[in-house]
Amino acid sequence: MTSVFNRWIEENDDLYIFSLDCARVMDSVAVIANTITNLEEQAEEDSEDYWYYKYCEEEWDLFECDTFEAVSADMSKYIDDNDSIFTNPETCEYTVLFDQHCDEIIERCKNALIRFRQIIDKGHPNVLLSFNIREYLDGDERVEIFQAANNENASREYSEHIEEFT
Repeated sequence: MTSVFNRWIEENDDLYIFSLDCARVMDSVAVIANTITNLEEQAEEDSEDYWYYKYCEEEWDLFECDTFEAVSADMSKYIDDNDSIFTNPETCEYTVLFDQHCDEIIERCKNALIRFRQIIDKGHPNVLLSFNIREYLDGDERVEIFQAANNENASREYSEHIEEFT
């Protein structure tokens, strides 16, 4: 995360948010970020869509998965190796064991964001950190992770507008 973050900060002097992004099937991880410039191109601050564009990872302009290729390969292999216990063959639905695995990955990602906050805090304390699993995390889960990695004021704003981008 640090190498991608540093590259993006060097290339974009207005980066305001950086998110760890996990695939719902838990087989890959990437990072997504956004800049003030892109946000302003999408919506004005007083528009009703502003909070959606500010916090919805799907609308952001920076995405990197190549740097995480090795980690994603390991994640994918683990899922493949455990497919018989992670997916019910009759219903094709995830099992309790998969849900436990998913919870563990989420907890590890949350901890990674907290540690990453410590790394970037001195030079970039205003860059927000978030975590995304597309169409999976509910508002409360997203807020909890956001609060763990960001200051109180940012967390308050995020939680006040969670309904507008989830």
